[in-house]
Amino acid sequence: MNKMLKGGIAALLLGMAVMATQAWAAGGSGVPGSADDPVVTKSYVDQQIQQALATAGGSSLKVVELTPGHTLYGMEGTEFIVRTGSVIAVAGVHGDGLTDITAGVDLRGGAPVAPNHLLLIARSDSRGLRLAPNYKGTAYIMVRGKYELK
Repeated sequence: MNKMLKGGIAALLLGMAVMATQAWAAGGSGVPGSADDPVVTKSYVDQQIQQALATAGGSSLKVVELTPGHTLYGMEGTEFIVRTGSVIAVAGVHGDGLTDITAGVDLRGGAPVAPNHLLLIARSDSRGLRLAPNYKGTAYIMVRGKYELK
């Protein structure tokens, strides 16, 4: 190999070493097992994921049948989607309504609920849904979160 080629390779290797050192310095210690980059087991990660899902209340939707004479109450953070039937909003104990996220409005007690709108319960204060006064059928409500049917 000639001197020029050897010098070019040496310069390239030196440049790569400098760049690697700079990247390491910018990223913190980068040492596996250190406080900045802890090593964890799969079982620990699985446990943390399960705890996060339990805290979030899960993400599954349940279909609830709402029949005449019953009220569907949601707890704080519960979501409703009315799929079928004629349903009205039930205000909380202080007259607060349900948040209609789809329409971007607050539904006061007695307000009709549009089908397929996403509703959110802000507090566990007896907010919910019931059938409209003249509706005698069954309404089907998709629910995510904690609720009571009374």
